Amino acid sequence: MQINTNTSTWAFPGGGTAAAAADSSVSWGDTLVGGNTSTAAQPGVLLAQADTHNPSASRQNGNNGTPAQSANTTPFWGAGTVPAPNALTALRQAERDRTDPLRLGVNEVYRDAITLASDRTGYPRATIAAVISAEAGPLRGKRLDEATNQRFYGELHLQLDPKAKLGKADAAEWKAVRRELSATWDPQSYNTTSKAGGLTQFLESTWIESATKPGSYVNQQAKSLGLVNDANQVVDRAGLLDLRFDATTSIVAAAELDKGYFTQLSARTKDDGTPLVPADLPADQKAQYIYLVHHEGAGGAAQILKGTLTDARAEGLLQNHVADADKRQSMIDAHEGSAAKAYTAYLWQYIEQRIVPANFR
Repeated sequence: MQINTNTSTWAFPGGGTAAAAADSSVSWGDTLVGGNTSTAAQPGVLLAQADTHNPSASRQNGNNGTPAQSANTTPFWGAGTVPAPNALTALRQAERDRTDPLRLGVNEVYRDAITLASDRTGYPRATIAAVISAEAGPLRGKRLDEATNQRFYGELHLQLDPKAKLGKADAAEWKAVRRELSATWDPQSYNTTSKAGGLTQFLESTWIESATKPGSYVNQQAKSLGLVNDANQVVDRAGLLDLRFDATTSIVAAAELDKGYFTQLSARTKDDGTPLVPADLPADQKAQYIYLVHHEGAGGAAQILKGTLTDARAEGLLQNHVADADKRQSMIDAHEGSAAKAYTAYLWQYIEQRIVPANFR
């Protein structure tokens, strides 16, 4: 797949294109972001848009748009079951930042976890960050209020009493901090329909599969916590599923799973023997293939690239992402009545817009 930057059209290896023109009938904010494309034929697909937070995690109540009555001393990302190791010296860190730059803004707290995922997979840190950004649900509601209080009272204004009413200027600053933090990834994200959870939105079945795979990072962590035994059997299902909400484990597990899927996809060819994934891709273009397998699994990605996705399956995928039946039909009509063409264009448009590693360098 090559991106024609002049026409915003995806050119597939071996021939064929899929237009990626914007579809005005689709709202990206409430459709594909984190959408679950899993079907019975495609196990291991990660994605499902979070619509709430981890139901098993305790939360402090806040007041919408205003400070809560007390500041929570626990970081908004949680106390952390498995902290990300940071063995880099300042000198090594500076060299890493030069050769593999990473810019995270309000998500700086995840730098060590992303670095660990990069070390274990060989993927550039900006690639991993771009995939997370396309998946992670943002802090919102009470979770966002908690994070705002931690920043405002715990870092910026230690002298202020969290229980006291703020003056006009301080209240305006509190709201400004809240707006800034609204772009923060929330590791407690949870989808009540699919039950996908965590920063990278693992489905329960995929998480268990990864956790019982010998040698995987999540397998190692689960064993150390007594959630999986030495025979790689789950001994505490509830505890294991809660491990999805540990940011480090979620980030590394997703990167490792993506690498496995990408390796599978890279070994596949089209009917004429040409590889589905061109050799020696530039890093940023490879990142888009990585997200493709992240979203579709190796088998689903192969169907997209070979043009063998059926209309019947595509209709189900579109329904998972676009709730409005009229919008779905409008998309299909715009692509010669083909649900497969509509979904393919829809997915590539999202990938082109969201998987931009340069935004994280």
